[in-house]
Amino acid sequence: MKRSVLMVFCALLAIGLFIGCSGTQMSTGPVAFSSKQFSFVANNSVSSISTFQVDPNSGQLTQINSTSTGTCSAPRYLELHPSGNFLFATCQSSNTVATFSVDQNSGAIQLIGTPVPTGLDPISLSLTSSGKFLYVSNIVSNTVTGYAVGSDGSLTAIAGSPFPVGKTPYTVKVSDSGLFAYVTNRDSNNVSVFQIDQNTGALTPVAGSPFAAGSGPRAIDFAGNFAYVPNRFENTVSAYAVDPNTGALTSIGKFTTGSDPRSVSADKSGTFLYVPNTLSNDVSAFTINSMTGALTPMPGSPFPIGSVALSIELGASGQFVYVTNSASNNVSVFSINTMNGQLTPIQTIPTPGSAVSIALTGGSTN
Repeated sequence: MKRSVLMVFCALLAIGLFIGCSGTQMSTGPVAFSSKQFSFVANNSVSSISTFQVDPNSGQLTQINSTSTGTCSAPRYLELHPSGNFLFATCQSSNTVATFSVDQNSGAIQLIGTPVPTGLDPISLSLTSSGKFLYVSNIVSNTVTGYAVGSDGSLTAIAGSPFPVGKTPYTVKVSDSGLFAYVTNRDSNNVSVFQIDQNTGALTPVAGSPFAAGSGPRAIDFAGNFAYVPNRFENTVSAYAVDPNTGALTSIGKFTTGSDPRSVSADKSGTFLYVPNTLSNDVSAFTINSMTGALTPMPGSPFPIGSVALSIELGASGQFVYVTNSASNNVSVFSINTMNGQLTPIQTIPTPGSAVSIALTGGSTN
């Protein structure tokens, strides 16, 4: 009898251990973001950030609230920390960069401490993929300021910062590898490329930097080993091959866009490229040749949007596109045909003020 009871106990124990182990295997472990998806929109003219909940199935946005940015005056661009716990914003009028905490269940944000100094007129910002370092471009100072990011979201200036770049550096973007930082210099018509010291975050120009662009390079994004830079004063996008070892850029050519292109985003597969145009109020869409990096306009392009679009982001699933329209104070939302890249409008949602940028949990910002 005792032997039978013991056998039953052991069997139940084994089942319990199996279930426990199976649960562990099925779990993905700690994730950067909760199951809820949020987007954050910087309303530059009214110094606030709006929080929206994102429907992962339809891609549509539902506004939750708008939060005053306080001493962060005129927020311009936003960047989410990989942990999902912090949202960083450049404060254009106060010449600072701010850290906000993010409640991953409600999407609520709150300013942490006091914004830290940048150069004059900070615009763009970019984090390394690890979230260890943050870089801010300052278009009047012609510099990039670098910061080490603490576990509490605090920012500490990197030794050697600020780092000199070209004239009117509108965009700084860290490569997906986290090894290099790219800066588009609008009024010197080139792109500065830096190697990032993985221990200190210090920036060192790579050989050959800066690299020639078109007239008025305004932003940059990557698709595998290719990079794309919209040139706002000549209505083109420059394409480059990227050396993954050195970060150097080799020109592939230029491709025609709409009028005044100022932002750019490639889809996660590196198959499609989207370029909003601020004067023609549309999005130029291209198919990327995976072998050469050359661009081919897709059927139906360009796709209409609101007025004076300043940023674009693809959602976490890669099935939706979000464009902020700063003059019409709204966000254009599109679904992506994953077979051919074509865009279908699904929503235009108003914002409280000049919508200049957007960041989405799990998304890709430009």
